[in-house]
Amino acid sequence: MRTSFRAASALAAATVAGSLTIALPTSAHAAAADISITEWMYNPVSSSGEFIEITNRSGAPLDLADWSFDDDSAVAGTVSIAELGTLSPGESAIITESDAATFRAEWNVSDEVKVLGDNGTNLGRADAINIFNGTTLIDTLEYDDQGSGSIQGPRTQGVSGVPSDESVLGANNAALWVLSALGDAEGSWASTAGDIGSPGVSRFGVQDDTVEPWQDVVINEVSSDNDVAPDGDVIELYNSGTEDIAVDLWLQSDSGGLADAKPINGVHLADDTLSLYIPAGEYGYFSSGKGLSSDGDSVTIYLPDGTVVDTMSYGAGEAGYDESNDFGAGSIARCPDGGEFTPVADKSFGSANACDTALTNPNPDGDELVCAPEGPEGTGELPESALAPAVWPGSADVLVTDNECAWMTTTGPEGRDISGLVFDPDNPAVLYAVKNKSWLFRLIKDGDIWVPDTSNDWESGKQLFAPDNTDPQMVEPDTEGLTVGSDGALYVTTERDNEANDIPLNSILRFDPAQSGTALIATHQWDMTEDFPELRASNKDEANLGFEGVAFVPDSYLTTYGFVDQSSDEPYDPADYPLHGDGLFFGALENDGVLYAYALNSDGSFHRVSVADTGMGHVMDVQYDAATERIWALCDNTCGVVSTLLKVGASGAILPEVAYSKPAGLPNNNVEGFALAPAATCDGGAREAVWSDDGIYGGGPGSDAYGHALYSGTIDCDLELSGQGVADDNADGTDGTDPDQPIVSEQTGDSNDDVAGTDPATAEDSDDTEIRALASRTDPNLAATGFEVGPFAWAAALLLGLGSICLLAVRRRNA
Repeated sequence: MRTSFRAASALAAATVAGSLTIALPTSAHAAAADISITEWMYNPVSSSGEFIEITNRSGAPLDLADWSFDDDSAVAGTVSIAELGTLSPGESAIITESDAATFRAEWNVSDEVKVLGDNGTNLGRADAINIFNGTTLIDTLEYDDQGSGSIQGPRTQGVSGVPSDESVLGANNAALWVLSALGDAEGSWASTAGDIGSPGVSRFGVQDDTVEPWQDVVINEVSSDNDVAPDGDVIELYNSGTEDIAVDLWLQSDSGGLADAKPINGVHLADDTLSLYIPAGEYGYFSSGKGLSSDGDSVTIYLPDGTVVDTMSYGAGEAGYDESNDFGAGSIARCPDGGEFTPVADKSFGSANACDTALTNPNPDGDELVCAPEGPEGTGELPESALAPAVWPGSADVLVTDNECAWMTTTGPEGRDISGLVFDPDNPAVLYAVKNKSWLFRLIKDGDIWVPDTSNDWESGKQLFAPDNTDPQMVEPDTEGLTVGSDGALYVTTERDNEANDIPLNSILRFDPAQSGTALIATHQWDMTEDFPELRASNKDEANLGFEGVAFVPDSYLTTYGFVDQSSDEPYDPADYPLHGDGLFFGALENDGVLYAYALNSDGSFHRVSVADTGMGHVMDVQYDAATERIWALCDNTCGVVSTLLKVGASGAILPEVAYSKPAGLPNNNVEGFALAPAATCDGGAREAVWSDDGIYGGGPGSDAYGHALYSGTIDCDLELSGQGVADDNADGTDGTDPDQPIVSEQTGDSNDDVAGTDPATAEDSDDTEIRALASRTDPNLAATGFEVGPFAWAAALLLGLGSICLLAVRRRNA
């Protein structure tokens, strides 16, 4: 996704000037056939830049001197594309955020293809592409791969989107676009980094009607059996024309595309002689220069200049036996010669295909899932402000502990987005999981697998609704994190409304898990959106950086260790908040990696009591673990999947104590949920830890975890943590572990401060100042407790927040 400050800057400038003038584009549907949007990829997974392809579908050259592009702002002239010059009939051109040279190298695009690089008006997951001639709108494509209404579309993440057929062009209906595939009608290939598309080439351009003799050559038969003459995997070409065709300089690739193509050094004819030509009406076969996979692959043949002669793909077992599909054809062949591909039992290289031995693939989709995993985005490293992580204190291995594609719902049919996890503190056999498209699951164990409870209508999960609103077309809370309060209720965070996903909605909802039926309607909602002005409205990226997690932290823990109420600068006294219950709720803000502690009052009001900076820069989940008496904060692959433990420090502030790396077997994915089993489950010195992969990606296609969200491992019951809390006499500012001072914590053992690489006393002195500054910002309730925030402090806080957003949006293109 994108972070763009252009629109915001323009708006701010106009506001200062006292007026705002917007030039609305002129629509010209009659001209829409001149230039068409023919391909787009908003988020490359491995390559360096997103791209848009436009194609001249008119019958005449088009000078682009007055042409421009914009996203959903739809302002003509925003990005001039004049540099592309003149497009010939049928010619395609590329607009990309990469520099042109990098894009050409990654996609093996020739210098003849026009590429406009360094585009700074980037696309988001739900956005629009607008092409203008002057102020006239020539073509537009609105899309939203999470949309359930009139605007939908495929998710072009690492795989480009292309029109399903010619009628789709200019219709502004992205739901009719499809994802590219190796060997498709576009001749799509893989970039050097592994993304799939066909930039610079479109089958919808006006083509020259001249037929070259080489166009009579097709791939006619393929085998991945490895045991046929001449040796290895074999490909047959068939020349249906009337001229002999020289193939000695042609190239052949598998799914790696042109970048990995190998030369064809001659072909075998029917009598097994080696030839540089395929005679008219005959066959030539050769050993594949690239190993062909039995579980599915593709084959593409190119002219020496990279022009695609023919391309095809096949599924598991269709070109040779594959164990995963328990199916094995002798080859896959066109039936009749030059016709459609079908698996056949008998190979027939050098002669007419054995179509009388055609087979039916019992599983034509192979390992294709009914859900839609997505690869991790925004992989990065911990910032210098974070504690250096120690080795995970438990098992290095993890087990997949859910069923494949278990999380498909009506509002999330792709089956992704399990975000927050929490054990029921009163029943460790129950694990709750929240899905960020408004669904909650109550899970129980079936052997080693967490499965939905079938009691009280939980079997398919329960849809979540805000108070007094059960219409999912009006309000769909983007539910991210959850915790269990001392009242047994479930408290769930939101960061936006999925039906208006560019509007922040940082709130906490309360649900009664005993409510019957397939829906849960919140009893309360506390809306803290105004506390975070740096997350601006009308910005999809910023709206997606809000509350990712929440943890209920009991008052008994906080008061025992001398926690300080930063809104009063006095020891925390629960009696100051008579309507709040018996604990505080720590909301985890993804944008800055800070935990914000709130007293949630029964009348719907709230008060920010303190903040705690995890130091990780970003945070995706937070848990209070009664066994260790620590607050655990999780950062996903943005930080390498690291957990930071926080405690009450000597000053009374919540501060980082130690960090742990992920278990070695846990994938470095968008792991957004984390839960620790209660202490009562300790067995053999260990208890269960559970993580959730938001993208259900595992190790990628073919891996055992592909299509799964939940992983279980173990953690040591005794982490040998040091003491915590404010000592009886803390005048010297130590952290309570000095032998001359009483230790408030019941846990003892060696300190992990050396592992973390941070002096705890120094960290507390410096961090406490920053945390108090954070605590004083934005909360309107703090004005009554003696905190005043001047205009410069407000500006500084806002700039810090915006800077963090910018860094995160560059790193995490989506969540």
